[in-house]
Amino acid sequence: MTQGVILVTGEAIGDFIPRDGEGRHYEAVLGGSGFNAALALARFGASVAYSGALSSDALGRRFRTALASEGIDASLVRDSARPSAIAVVAPLGAGGVPEFGLYLDGTAHAEPEGTSRSCPPGVIHLHATSFGATVGASGAATLALIESAKAQGASISYDVNIRASVLPERAVATALIEQRIALADIVKVSLDDLAWLHPDWPAEQVVAHWHGLGAACVLVTRGGQGASCHNADGLIESAAPSVAVADTVGAGDTFIGGVLAVLAMRGLLGQKLALATRGDLQAALAFACDVAADSCTRPGCDPPRRSAVRA
Repeated sequence: MTQGVILVTGEAIGDFIPRDGEGRHYEAVLGGSGFNAALALARFGASVAYSGALSSDALGRRFRTALASEGIDASLVRDSARPSAIAVVAPLGAGGVPEFGLYLDGTAHAEPEGTSRSCPPGVIHLHATSFGATVGASGAATLALIESAKAQGASISYDVNIRASVLPERAVATALIEQRIALADIVKVSLDDLAWLHPDWPAEQVVAHWHGLGAACVLVTRGGQGASCHNADGLIESAAPSVAVADTVGAGDTFIGGVLAVLAMRGLLGQKLALATRGDLQAALAFACDVAADSCTRPGCDPPRRSAVRA
């Protein structure tokens, strides 16, 4: 593994996306928050590796082919004889927010040793995302991986990405999530995530609480209203461009990929993350909003291709 790699860990899932408004016709696309974030980073010019278990079935082979074709290091991928996990996405309702039916039991996602527990040399940043980094065997392994990466001087980002149907009851889930937030330099969360975790708290109170736990930077995505960055220098905001939305699947993963890619291009990951200026973060936030909106114009997670990030 070369120096300066961004390692991503989190679920890889076959997303069944509706191709009509009634759910009569579906297409199987590659998804899962971990895979999506790695895909976005690679398309934005970052050096990326992915850690997780992949099935030997047809979907698993498609994942491996995609990792190779996008130039994503798969040396930490674990083979599994179990079938691929899948998510069935419901046709979009009036709010434009997708609903996922997740099928994980007995799949490669549940592979006991599917996620690496130790960080290899050369990793400058670890991105851990969603329930794959939070609960179950993969969640426990990810916690060890985060601790290993921090010990080596890597910076850490964590995407909360609530999927309530596969989480334990709220209090237990919140404790697990905050355990990871306390170890993260950057936390990404949506307004919907905040509402589920702390339904009686305003967003600003949750952000302040997470700063108190140790998170230096909290990124809040606000759908069509853009996103905000909260850190010691105060509040930074960026608007989202207006687009014709096909669906919002993977928009959050594309967003965090955009933020990390800009910081990587500016040499501001790892121990240099603390040197990021307000201007650096503003540029990262604006780029992330642009590419997330662009991805929403196509079904599934399909970040735009760029040979390098120039921001």
